[in-house]
Amino acid sequence: MRFFRGSVIPVWVGMVVAGLAITVIEFLGSKVYPPPLGMNPEDPASVRAAMALMPPGALLLVLLGWIVGTFAGAWVTARMASRSPITHGLVLGVLFLVGGIVNMLLLPHPVWFWILGVTVFLPSAYLGAKLGAASGPKDRSLAEA
Repeated sequence: MRFFRGSVIPVWVGMVVAGLAITVIEFLGSKVYPPPLGMNPEDPASVRAAMALMPPGALLLVLLGWIVGTFAGAWVTARMASRSPITHGLVLGVLFLVGGIVNMLLLPHPVWFWILGVTVFLPSAYLGAKLGAASGPKDRSLAEA
């Protein structure tokens, strides 16, 4: 039970926070850069065609969402982790890195987006976890009480 409370729950809560932050930023990005008329979000071919027309600014907002979301999720994870807060934050970063790679494999992205996309998650997670650990309890055993 200690492992579940000390490791699984903090990472899960961090994933929810990260996912919400990413969703909000991507939603706001879709208001600045709306999808092309006629795009059907339930038709994979239509989504792939729309991705090819996305301006760089829209893709940069997606990257911003990934950075902010991963940072926020790792911060929360590190604050909640009863031990090894930075490691827990990095676990969250790896999970989101895998999700980002899957996203880029499923939808066509330009090469520059791939390069930036695979490099933003771990530094964001590390920085978020480092700051979250620094603002957490000095005695991590207090977090278990």
